[in-house]
Amino acid sequence: MRNLTLVALLFLAYHSFTFGQQGGNEDKLAQNWQVFHDRGDYDKAVEQARLIYQLGQSTKNNELMAQSLNWEGQSLLKITRRQSANRNNAEKALKKSQELLAGIDNKDLETSNLQLLSEIARLEEDDTALALYQKQLAAIQNQIAAGETNKNLSEKVAQLGSQTQDLQQRVQSLSAAQVKAELLLAMQKNYLDSIEMARMQDAFLLEKKELELKDQKTQVTLQQNQLRLQSTQRNFFIAIAGILTLFAIGIYFRFSEIKKYNIILNAKNEALIAEQQRSEMLLLNILPAMVADELKNSGITKARRYEQATVMFSDFKDFSQIAKTLPPEQLVAELDVYFKAFDYIIGKYQIEKIKTIGDAYMCVGGIPDVQGSSPKDVVRAALEIQSLLAKFKEERQKAGKPFFEARIGIHTGPLVAGVVGSKKFAYDIWGDTVNVASRLETSSEAGRVNISETTYKLVKSEFKCEARGLVAIKNLNQVAMYFVEG
Repeated sequence: MRNLTLVALLFLAYHSFTFGQQGGNEDKLAQNWQVFHDRGDYDKAVEQARLIYQLGQSTKNNELMAQSLNWEGQSLLKITRRQSANRNNAEKALKKSQELLAGIDNKDLETSNLQLLSEIARLEEDDTALALYQKQLAAIQNQIAAGETNKNLSEKVAQLGSQTQDLQQRVQSLSAAQVKAELLLAMQKNYLDSIEMARMQDAFLLEKKELELKDQKTQVTLQQNQLRLQSTQRNFFIAIAGILTLFAIGIYFRFSEIKKYNIILNAKNEALIAEQQRSEMLLLNILPAMVADELKNSGITKARRYEQATVMFSDFKDFSQIAKTLPPEQLVAELDVYFKAFDYIIGKYQIEKIKTIGDAYMCVGGIPDVQGSSPKDVVRAALEIQSLLAKFKEERQKAGKPFFEARIGIHTGPLVAGVVGSKKFAYDIWGDTVNVASRLETSSEAGRVNISETTYKLVKSEFKCEARGLVAIKNLNQVAMYFVEG
């Protein structure tokens, strides 16, 4: 990314030479953006990028505007507060940068934009957009590779043409020299014959005939040489045409092979992306997103302590008796229906599911993202679960089918969360808060939500609660409990 930034600074330096003082402003703004961005003052870096965009608008310089939007996106993604809003603004800036690059050959800037958009899609867990950006990145890389191949082929064709021209000039030069030598030889012969004719007049007629015959022979020889030269030239051009034809055929087959290779490579890349997405989805079904990212990046995860987490336990009333009346397959299918409904509800409130143990269901709010669900969200989810179970009960009673009623207990306090195991990962929580929440569930009633006094103090402003007083629980002292009425 820093290489791309240096290229952009050189680009701005070039424009400063072209546009005088205005170009000097571009260079200064670009240097200011780099300084602010490098030292972590991202708000000011965003301001500098926007000033560069305005300067690009005034000069109608689309490439400068596209570069400034890329810088703005880089700085927005570094700001730690209001991350979701900043990612949204960065995504808009980068997409607009891509639009401005239409018709402009700047593969480095396009690649940077797509890499940043891919990172935003990954953070937003938008698998469709991530796959699209990765595919566009692969296409740009293929274009760069194809351009290099075509450039090399063009250079080879030019080199062959130059060699062909030199060879043709040599042949023409050599033929002219031969013709000149033959003419000089004939002239010398004629000169000697004229001297001999002057000295021997008696043999004039005979010598004349000999000269005529020699002249005819010379003409025949010249004609033969000329035909031989024409034949040589024709054969030469045929050979050159054959070479060029073979070269063109080679280029065609090479292009076809590259095209087939690219198709196979794209198919393999798409299959690899799909397999990677499936693997990530499986990992996210086992671990929270934050923990899964840490595991992928470093190979290990550290246990963390949370000072205010809200644990919810639920358990079905008379589950053992109902289970005896159902075949195992039907029992598992029934539990699957209920627990899928629980999963959907807690997902709405950003509550993290921990595990199921038989008919027990455990989840926790406020981890691993401490800015996630609050105690109020956990109570809302619990009330919604009890409302759903009441609806299931009514429908199943009418149909004559078995139904489940749940006791729910909620407690807020400190706990430790982390991953245990090295082969089959399991994200779990430990501490007295977990034990108290379990005991609150045991002390609850079917269809009711039982909360501790600690949770009550955090949610009493929003929910009407019924005080139950101090209730003794197993292995712990008496605990003040409240039923949430709504």
